Amino acid sequence: MILTAKEEPVVLRAVEAYRQARSPERRGQFTAATADQILEELGPTPVRWAELASFVIELVEGPRLVR
Repeated sequence: MILTAKEEPVVLRAVEAYRQARSPERRGQFTAATADQILEELGPTPVRWAELASFVIELVEGPRLVR
């Protein structure tokens, strides 16, 4: 995925937030900013938001094979 200079640091922060939220060491309520909230800082269109969110998930969880 091609990211703009403005998107790149925000996406990297969203990736880290997503990793922290999914971490098995995390217990209790997650109170930090979520990946969704971080991506909203960009004010993207709904289509771009979905593309960025999918990219964040793929970076953390790996690509999913479609059968």
